[in-house]
Amino acid sequence: MSLIQFTKNVSVFCLETMHPGGNKYYKLKHNFAEARRLGSPRLLSFGGAWSNHIHALALMGQSEAIETIGVIRGERPRKLSATLQDAESLGMKLHFISRQDYRSKTQQALLSSLREAFGDFYLLPEGGTNALAVQGACEIVDELRRVQASFNKIILPFATGGTLAGVARSLKDGESVIGISVVKGDARAQEDAEQAVFHLIESAAEISKRRLQNWSIDYRFHCGGYAKCPAYLRDFMLLTEKKLGYPLEPVYSGKMLWAISQMLEAGEICDEDKVVAIHTGGLQGRRGFPELAVMGD
Repeated sequence: MSLIQFTKNVSVFCLETMHPGGNKYYKLKHNFAEARRLGSPRLLSFGGAWSNHIHALALMGQSEAIETIGVIRGERPRKLSATLQDAESLGMKLHFISRQDYRSKTQQALLSSLREAFGDFYLLPEGGTNALAVQGACEIVDELRRVQASFNKIILPFATGGTLAGVARSLKDGESVIGISVVKGDARAQEDAEQAVFHLIESAAEISKRRLQNWSIDYRFHCGGYAKCPAYLRDFMLLTEKKLGYPLEPVYSGKMLWAISQMLEAGEICDEDKVVAIHTGGLQGRRGFPELAVMGD
C-alpha cells in the first residue's frame, strides 16, 4: 500500500512501494535516458559507504544494462558496507579515493584523472541532483494525485534540493511543500541551500528570474546533523513503525516524521490542513544503524 494514514489529517506516501530506489528512481530516470541519447557507455557518480544514490544508481544500471562507476569517499575497507556489497553485486565498479581527493570531486583535475582511468562517462553529481533529476521529481506529484487527489500541503525530507524543486514545480494554486532539512548548517549554508533550490526550479522550468513561493525549508529538525540518530529519534522511529506498519530510516524519513510530530504538537499543522508526507525511501541505508536492529520485534 503506497499511502498510509499517520494522523487524522496526515498521510504518508511511500515512494519505494512505487519504484525501487524511491525518489532516486525519479532523479535518475531522465539522466539514464540522456546518457543513452549521448551514447555515453557508462555513468559515474560519487557517494559514501551507505549512499542511497550509489545504491540506486547501481540498481538502475543493472536494469538498464549500462555500466556504472561509484567513486567512494575514503579508502577501501576490509569489509564493504552492505550498501557497497549490493552495488558490486549489481555490477557497479567501485573506485575509492581519499577524503582529501573526494573534496575535489567537482574539480576538473580529478574528473580528468577519472576519465583517464575509466574512459568517457556521463557524470552525475553526488546525490544525483541536476535539472534532469528535477524533471523526474516533478512526476512524484503526478503519482501522488493518482492515490490522493486532495491535499494542500506536502512535507518531505530535504538534502540537495532536487526532490523539493520538482515537487514545487508540480503543485497547483493553494498547495505548498515544506522541506525538512536533514543537514545541520549555519546561516550561510542555509542561504546557499535555498539559492540552489531557486536555481533548480528555474532551470527545470526553463525560465529566468521567477521564484515560486509555494515552498519553504525548515531547519529545526536535523537531530544533530546528517545521518545522526540520537536516542529520542530512535525511540520515536521504533514506535512509529509499529503504528504505520512500514519501516523508516533515520537519515530522511525518520527525521521528517519526527518533525511532523513536533509541528502537530505545536499546532503548526492545522486541523483544516490535509497533509501528505513523502517517504522518499532509502530503506537500504537503515542497515548502517545497528541500534535500529529491533525493527519488527
